Amino acid sequence: MLMTPFQLLALVHIASLFTPLNGVCAMAVAKRGGFARSKGNLPALTKTSVIDETSKQTVRRLFSVCSHIQDPALYRPEWANACRLITAADGRNIVVATTGIKKGQLITLFPIHALGLRWLNRKNSGVRSKKENKSINKDGEDREFVAWDLDKDPDFMNVQAGLRVRLNIPLDKDQPAYQPVLSGRDDRVLFAMLDTSKVADCGWLGGKIHSTQSGSSKSNCFTMPLPGAAPLCGMIATCDIKAGEEIVKAISSPSVEDVNECREILTEEYAQELSELKQYIEMACNLDVESNSHENEGALTNSIGPFHEINVQYPGLRKLHDKPDVYAVDDFLTADECHRLIIKAEPHLRPCLITDEDTGTIEQDPSRTSSDANVLQVEAPTIVKKLTDLLSCEADRLELLQVLNYKHGQEFKTHTDGFDGPVSACGFENANRIATVFTYLNDVTVGGSTTFPLINLDIKPKAGCAVIHFPSDLQLREDSRTLHQGSVAVDEKWLLTTWVWSKSRSDESYCEERLPRLSDDTI
Repeated sequence: MLMTPFQLLALVHIASLFTPLNGVCAMAVAKRGGFARSKGNLPALTKTSVIDETSKQTVRRLFSVCSHIQDPALYRPEWANACRLITAADGRNIVVATTGIKKGQLITLFPIHALGLRWLNRKNSGVRSKKENKSINKDGEDREFVAWDLDKDPDFMNVQAGLRVRLNIPLDKDQPAYQPVLSGRDDRVLFAMLDTSKVADCGWLGGKIHSTQSGSSKSNCFTMPLPGAAPLCGMIATCDIKAGEEIVKAISSPSVEDVNECREILTEEYAQELSELKQYIEMACNLDVESNSHENEGALTNSIGPFHEINVQYPGLRKLHDKPDVYAVDDFLTADECHRLIIKAEPHLRPCLITDEDTGTIEQDPSRTSSDANVLQVEAPTIVKKLTDLLSCEADRLELLQVLNYKHGQEFKTHTDGFDGPVSACGFENANRIATVFTYLNDVTVGGSTTFPLINLDIKPKAGCAVIHFPSDLQLREDSRTLHQGSVAVDEKWLLTTWVWSKSRSDESYCEERLPRLSDDTI
C-alpha cells in the first residue's frame, strides 16, 4: 500500500475534533431528513437534545479520521485497484473487477462524506417514557447530529436530496466506537452519508456500486463495517468474482453463515490493515486523550509542563501551534548546507535499525523504513552552533546528528519522540528527550509530509526549514499530543534531525571521538 493508516494522521484532521472544528462543521438538526447550515464553529443542540457531548465529540473525531484516510495521496492499500468504474455498452456507469477477487476479500471501501448520529423516537426505539418523549420531541421527530468538512464540502448539505445517500452503520460491542457512541443504548443509530455526484477516489468506489435484492443471482458482494474499524465500511465479495465482471451489492446482508465466513476470511487476510485502521478508530474514540480544547485546557495545564525553553528571539522563529507548542524556522539551513549534508551522508546510508529488547539482536525498525547516517558534530560545527543557539542548550545535550533519507514508498509510522519517564538510551542515562528539531534538506512536491494528527497540523517539506516540538516536559513526562508521523514518501525526502536531552551525554560508547568521519568536508 502507498501508506498504512498509521502513517497518515495525516490520522488525521483528528485535532479538528479537539479544537473548534477547524473546517469540520458539526450541526444538530431536529427534523428527520431536514438540514440547516450552522452558525459558528460549534453549534449547540437544543436544551432538550438527547445526543450528549461525549457522543458528539466522538462523531467529530470519527469523521475526521475517515476524512483523512480517504486522501489517496496518503492511503492507498494494495487492493485499491481491485475494481474500477467504467461506462458499459448500454451507457451505464458500472464498477467492474480489475482482477480476480476471491470470496471474503475486500473489494473497495465505502466513501464517507459526512458522519452523523440519529436519536430514534419512542416509536422506533421503545425506550423512553411518554412524558420524556414528549418533552424531548413533541412532534415525534428524530434528532440528529452531523459532522462534515466545511472546507472541502461547503455545499454538502445543500446538494439535492437525491444525491445524498445514507448508510446505517451497526456497531457491535467489539467495535471501539460502540461504547462512546451508543453506550449500550438502542435508541441511537450511527450513519454515514455520501454525495453520489462526487468523483470517487481509487479504493473508495463503494458508493458507485449498483444494488440488487439479496439472493439475486446478480449480487456478488455486500457492505460490512470493517471489524474493529467502524464506521469504515468495506464491500466484501460473497463469491468468487472474475476480472471484468460487474460488481453488484446486495441491498441487505446475506445469510448469517455467509456473513460470518466472510468476516473470518477478511479478518485473517487483512489482519495488518485492519489492526492499523483499528488503532486510528480507537484514538478517535479515546476521549481521555489530552487535548487543547477549552473544556480540557485547565486540566491539561495542570497535568503536564513546563517544557524546555528555546531561544524565542531566534531570527525567523514562528509558532505553528500552541499547546503543544510547535515552532518553525524557514531557511534555518542554507541551500549549500543542505546540499553538502546530503552529499556527505548519501554514501553511508543504512536501514534504520533498532535493538530487540528481548533478544538483543539488531534489526530493521518495523515502524521506520527509511535509511540514515550519523554526522559527527566536528563535521558540521556551523550547524551545531545554529542548533545550540536555537535550542538554548549545550552541544553535549544533543543526540547524534542524523541524516534521514526516504525513498518512494518509505515512511515513519506514528510515534512520539519522548519516553514514559527517565530512560537510558542513545548515550544518555536516566534522562529523556525534551526537544526535537528536524530540518528538511530538500523540497518535496508530493508525499512525505510530517503530520501531527492530534493537533491537526500537517507540514510540507521545504528545504532549509526547521521544525521544533517538545516530546516530554521537564518532569520527563511524555506529551502524547506530539504524536506524529512521516507520511509515505512519493518524491524522495531528505532531512536532518536531532534531539535535546534533559542531561548531558555520558555513555562512553557513544563518544563521538571514537566514531569515524563520513567525509573530509567540514560544514
